[in-house]
Amino acid sequence: MKACQLALFPNLLNSSAVEEDILGLEEHLREGADVSGGDERGRTPLHVAAGEGHLNAVRFLLQQGADVNATDCEEETPLRDAIRCKSLEVVELLISAGARLEKSSEELGVEMCCLAFLGDTEQMEAWKKAGVSFNVSDAHGRTPLHVAVCTNQPEMVMFCVRNGSDLEQRDRFNNRPVDDAQRLGLQHMVELLSY
Repeated sequence: MKACQLALFPNLLNSSAVEEDILGLEEHLREGADVSGGDERGRTPLHVAAGEGHLNAVRFLLQQGADVNATDCEEETPLRDAIRCKSLEVVELLISAGARLEKSSEELGVEMCCLAFLGDTEQMEAWKKAGVSFNVSDAHGRTPLHVAVCTNQPEMVMFCVRNGSDLEQRDRFNNRPVDDAQRLGLQHMVELLSY
């Protein structure tokens, strides 16, 4: 019975985490579950709680000693799950508990440029809360601001500017965002970037 119970603990803990069932988490831990034990994909209760934006469950799991930088089979961490969930409070809590981003600057640049393309300001805010600059760039040196200009998104342009995007940052083709706007004939963007 004990071996069966130990094999099921990761899934039981994750089920409690997804429901933010603190009493269930406490009970499984009292019975011997590993607070940082992962399921068949390496996902820990902290991954699950962070990915659902469950602040109380995340706080409880951290208090119980959960590994804040645990990685699953795809090398994702609870912090990445909280960012994906757009939970600024959970991101802040994980950072204060020692969570680190283990992505290269280029990977972060690609992520932020994709989010700019999609207009996802909420997830960009979560990345910023985790310490990512709006001046990160992809393999071509393009920043989220370059992408916002080239995709004709005035609101995203202003969002990037308000969040510290460098108007003079050049990509590997030596273009600033305003140069892209001029090349594309987007006069309203040129005006936005020239204020």
